[in-house]
Amino acid sequence: MRLKVIIILIPIFLYTVSCKNEESELWTEVHVTTANAHTGEALTDVYIGIIEWNDKWLSDSKGKSISEGFTDANGEYHFEWKAKRGDGFSYEYVAQANPAKYYQVNFQQLDFLTKGETHFYEITLLPYSGLYFSYQNQNCFDDSDSMWFKWDHALIEYQSEDWNPLARVGCYDLFVETPYDFPMGDYTFTMKVKRNGIVSYIEKEITLLEGQVDTIELFY
Repeated sequence: MRLKVIIILIPIFLYTVSCKNEESELWTEVHVTTANAHTGEALTDVYIGIIEWNDKWLSDSKGKSISEGFTDANGEYHFEWKAKRGDGFSYEYVAQANPAKYYQVNFQQLDFLTKGETHFYEITLLPYSGLYFSYQNQNCFDDSDSMWFKWDHALIEYQSEDWNPLARVGCYDLFVETPYDFPMGDYTFTMKVKRNGIVSYIEKEITLLEGQVDTIELFY
């Protein structure tokens, strides 16, 4: 009979402790969601860490990781814990994404966490694509022909706000054999052409996909 009582009481005891933890004024949570800004797909390779700092450690610039790992198959990362009492203990949120792979659209890398609060972070990134440039003056008038260009991304402020200051002059014809890294997504390239003293504008649109290497033909 005693054995049955013990078996029944253990789950009740654990449930009670769990409830007390979550109701504690020190109960702290971190919730992270990630997405590809162009497709909305989850990102599974964003690193998240929660670091505990103690004033006694700061002179040695050392912190203790209490949680770390990568976002899951849903692009999410969750961690919750009862923070330690006292001003001497503090907590830091750290996020890392491969800068060679992603352009950061919405990305907070560091944040100091307030104890007893729930913290939400939304990370949106764009994988890089490769882009070749091909320039060609197909209707050359003379050596005074000039072309400037700029580009705009449909989703982010990744754009050349001013016209490229170096004009392509004369009967210009060039293919750049090294691709440049551009975040994936929809682009509008605008050319300003000055030919025989007359200025005109030409637009070219292109969509870059993840892992794709494409060519923008700036023909004018």
